[in-house]
Amino acid sequence: RHVGTRLHTEMSAPMTTRTRLLLAATASGLLALTATSTVAHAAPAPIAATSTIAIDGVPNRAVLSVDGSRLYVSVTKLSASGDSLLGEINVIDTNSNTVVAEIAVGVEPTSPSLNPSGTRLYVTNFGDGTVSVIDTATNAVVATVTTGGKPLYAVVNPAGTKIYVPGLTVNTVSVIDASTYAVTATIATEPQPQAVLFSADGSKAYLTARDVDAVQVIDTASEKVVSTIKVGKGPIRPVADPKGARVFVPNYASNSVSVISVKTNKVIRTIKVGDGPIPPVINAKGTRMWVANFTAGTVSEINLLKAHHPVVRTIRLGKGLFFSMLNAKGDSLYVTNRLTNTISGICTSTGKVTRTYATGAGPQMTLGGPAMYSVNEIGRSVSVFTAAVLGKGACSYSCRRLARLKSTKALHRIARCRAFVVAQGQLARRSSLTEHGQDRRRRARGCVVGTEVIEAEEDVLHR
Repeated sequence: RHVGTRLHTEMSAPMTTRTRLLLAATASGLLALTATSTVAHAAPAPIAATSTIAIDGVPNRAVLSVDGSRLYVSVTKLSASGDSLLGEINVIDTNSNTVVAEIAVGVEPTSPSLNPSGTRLYVTNFGDGTVSVIDTATNAVVATVTTGGKPLYAVVNPAGTKIYVPGLTVNTVSVIDASTYAVTATIATEPQPQAVLFSADGSKAYLTARDVDAVQVIDTASEKVVSTIKVGKGPIRPVADPKGARVFVPNYASNSVSVISVKTNKVIRTIKVGDGPIPPVINAKGTRMWVANFTAGTVSEINLLKAHHPVVRTIRLGKGLFFSMLNAKGDSLYVTNRLTNTISGICTSTGKVTRTYATGAGPQMTLGGPAMYSVNEIGRSVSVFTAAVLGKGACSYSCRRLARLKSTKALHRIARCRAFVVAQGQLARRSSLTEHGQDRRRRARGCVVGTEVIEAEEDVLHR
């Protein structure tokens, strides 16, 4: 059996089969990237977790409540007799960092999800093909819905009225009515439907079908597939930009990201990244995207405003990159490294790893709320990093101080260039040189003479 099956099925590289003792799987790797610049450096000494919450069983995925007061963790464990698997949702109080409830659900629960108001928690149970519905006020299971097909995700539409559940092995999407918990439609799909993403207005749903290297578009009014879009090989979980105009599909087996226009349902560009890209993260303006690459151990930073050569920086971290997220300000990128049991904190303005956080063994995912939480599959725990440990993020004082030092050096270099040029009588003011009515650039000791170049150097200092 596989616990932590989301990335097992999302990625083409298989994970090690879990034994009856539920030893956690180790995923294999991916990526080598092309970019304008490559950032490689020694990582800072790891920062220990503020606290560690022990989990009775093997944790898989988690979701924070709307107000951040509760963390819901899906857990698989052995029965008392040791001859079968059980599933639970562990409810963690984020104020006390203790497990306050253990809710029995189906077999091998995967990714829990909340409705927009946070009153219902939907849990897909991979082992028995069901969805458990939990009332978050009482922590009681109010319904168990059979969908079949080893589901990984239960995705709630923006209005909170429908839940879409792809069935991996039955090639369908089950549509659950949120008020009655009845399956109201079963949509036939291409083989191996995995993850679904709703458009911002809820009128469309984008479904990855890995076996045919495609994304299928579902009209949510008619509950029918209206388009099949070919993308790269091995598409996994899609991500929308903040404005809802584009859908980004990481193609794990072809080392690329397909960009789909929501308006036209067509691929408008394909961005080459490293081997085995995982789902990307995008800044609030929709201008920058970061794609972690599992095998190559790199992060591709992409300028979405550039039509050509959009990968502007490659950040080398080490193989095993498993999950990534941005903080609320968007100045800090946190990347989970499953093989080194760490989270790298990257300052997004410089691409530098300024902090490294030590997690438990086999971190699966990272969540941000009142603190930063790492769900550790092999270590059977949740690591907690409070605001006191996180500080102001990866671009905090030490990073800014380094940037100021670099800026000072650059200003001194520009001043030396100007002084040299003026001494030579080649530049009397900040304007382009004119000789015989024509603008020219002159080079002297590495100094480029001309207004546009000097101003460009100054602009770099104020990014």
